[in-house]
Amino acid sequence: MLLQMQSGEPSSPLKIAGPVQLAAFDNRLRCRVLLACGPRERSLSDLARLLDAPLPKLHYHVRRLLGAGLLAIARSQARPGRPIRHYRAVAESFLVPHGGQAVLPGDALAGELRGLLEDERGRGGEMAVLYEAGPEEGSLRMRLIRPESPPSRAFELWRVLHLTPAQRQALAKDLAEMLTRYDAGGPGNGAEPYLAHAAMAPRGGGAR
Repeated sequence: MLLQMQSGEPSSPLKIAGPVQLAAFDNRLRCRVLLACGPRERSLSDLARLLDAPLPKLHYHVRRLLGAGLLAIARSQARPGRPIRHYRAVAESFLVPHGGQAVLPGDALAGELRGLLEDERGRGGEMAVLYEAGPEEGSLRMRLIRPESPPSRAFELWRVLHLTPAQRQALAKDLAEMLTRYDAGGPGNGAEPYLAHAAMAPRGGGAR
């Protein structure tokens, strides 16, 4: 499994080895901390706002990541009392051996995303489903409609695509760059955290 932090092709993935580093990927919050510290350095306060997690718990997981050699102190900001430490992931991507984890980070995040979508549905309203006809199965878009309340902030988009190998690689790169482009860079200016998932896989018995 390749855990990648930024858009584009990873230059030199860090291969995860040993039980200490493997254990770091068995906890969902630790994976989220590592992902958050990949694109840019973060302080504990930054992580608390971004991940909506308490500082003591984040402090524990940051120490575990530091001990595993996956997170590093990028800089210390002087202030009265203890300095503010800013952390950064030690690599842009991590290569995790298959079977080395009880639960893959992607599986945990997929479960979290499905739960968030179900929570949004539970707030009331009607689900609008738009099916667009295509050469085969077309596409499916779902959005929750609330006539007398603020609009839902969640939606789903599914589409069956027919891609050449070159198109598949270009689409993967474009999706990664688009998600990075739309990231506001953290809390502030009205920004709030969203969990976004972009994925594709060959369907049926097509050639690889």
